[in-house]
Amino acid sequence: MRPTPLHESQEKLGARFADLAGWAVASRFDDVRDEYEAARTGAAIADVSHRGRIVARGKDTLDLLNRLSTNLVDPLPEGAGQTTVITTGKGRVHDWITVLPWGEHFLLLTSPERRTEVAEWIDMFTFEEDTTLEDVTESTATVSILGPPAESVVAQLLDVQVAPQALGCAIAAWQGSEALVVRTDSTGQPGFDIVVQAEAAEALWDAAIGFGATPVGQQALEALRIEARVPRWGDEFTDDNNPLEAGLLGEVSWTKGCYTGQEVVARLYNYHRIQRFMVAIEVPSNADIMAGTVLMADGVSVGRLTSVSSIAHDGVQAALASIRSGHAAVGTTLHVGESGPPVSITWAPEEAQQGAAA
Repeated sequence: MRPTPLHESQEKLGARFADLAGWAVASRFDDVRDEYEAARTGAAIADVSHRGRIVARGKDTLDLLNRLSTNLVDPLPEGAGQTTVITTGKGRVHDWITVLPWGEHFLLLTSPERRTEVAEWIDMFTFEEDTTLEDVTESTATVSILGPPAESVVAQLLDVQVAPQALGCAIAAWQGSEALVVRTDSTGQPGFDIVVQAEAAEALWDAAIGFGATPVGQQALEALRIEARVPRWGDEFTDDNNPLEAGLLGEVSWTKGCYTGQEVVARLYNYHRIQRFMVAIEVPSNADIMAGTVLMADGVSVGRLTSVSSIAHDGVQAALASIRSGHAAVGTTLHVGESGPPVSITWAPEEAQQGAAA
């Protein structure tokens, strides 16, 4: 496992590490529920340096990305970034990325497992375009500050104001170099991601803790992500899925120009041919139910759990699942495996409701 630039700092705080896409990522520091509550009600700090970071340079970058992905990224919103799905010619997900302005260049944030694949895919479609890519994942670090006081902590750390819109960006000075500050709600909490040079990450981490931020690990972040219904590569989607199946319908622009895979995505949507949907489910906390478990209806497999939170509320844990369209309506009762307890769908996208009704 590769250590992040903050490995030693986290180790000193008692972090327990786990493998995430080949990185040694802090799973927890102490009690996971305490970390979860710190992120919900106070200020928390997390090392998310395992996420991919690619700097894209050149005047044709946004035009190229616009032709390769589902959302409108050319132009970017003033002072902000945009999320989008890179799709294959068959309309399947290559990755869900974030495109951010960084001075005269752009920063592409990828899933931890997909940075090489994303770079190779863009390179494959780059011919005479003025676009070059540099993978800076290992020479930089990303720190997340999250929770209700996050904006105050960031202001004290970096003396910077970030535009209030989603993915608002600002450049700040830190340790003699530039830091990119991005307003994000990647775990469903108010928060900011700060991208800095690797050698400056430890000082930023220590300073944020000095301003009252509590270190949190991946287990707490996962619980927040699942409750916020944010899909993740390898769990809710892979390259076997199209964006409509993966909870990424909001990442598809229906008014922009053509992009790779557009005809397939549009046909699936317009003709109601979406085969499965990401839904939210609550599972009993005393049943030891794991991600990957099959979900049944009338004795037939209709889907599977994709993510299960480690945090229980009133005897239940939040979960995400991929369910066939005919069974994906809110209130539908399913069974865990052949002999497991009944569970109920608590949230589904509107399109899933329509498909189930049909």
